[in-house]
Amino acid sequence: MLTNKEFNNLKAIPVRELTSIFRQGAMLRLPYLESRLLQAKQNVRNYEQKYGINLDKLRSKGLPEDAGYKMHEDFIEWEYWYDVKHDTEQIMKQVKKLLKEVLED
Repeated sequence: MLTNKEFNNLKAIPVRELTSIFRQGAMLRLPYLESRLLQAKQNVRNYEQKYGINLDKLRSKGLPEDAGYKMHEDFIEWEYWYDVKHDTEQIMKQVKKLLKEVLED
């Protein structure tokens, strides 16, 4: 994570060079993010199929009274992958938006 001082140091780099750095970095990072998103979507889908409910509905209803240890473990992992899916979608959306803007210049 960049500190304020490190972020301010970026101002010393010419805009054209920063644009190139961002463009190249984004092109390298996007395939990883796409793979991560695919993995997260698949894991979320697997839990939805296994339990016959989506996570939002399960959260609102709560775990069944008779939920066993395995379901509790699955629920924790399911929430993790759901969050990964959501976070990765948001990151990709922003990176693609910035990349589009950079490529248009």
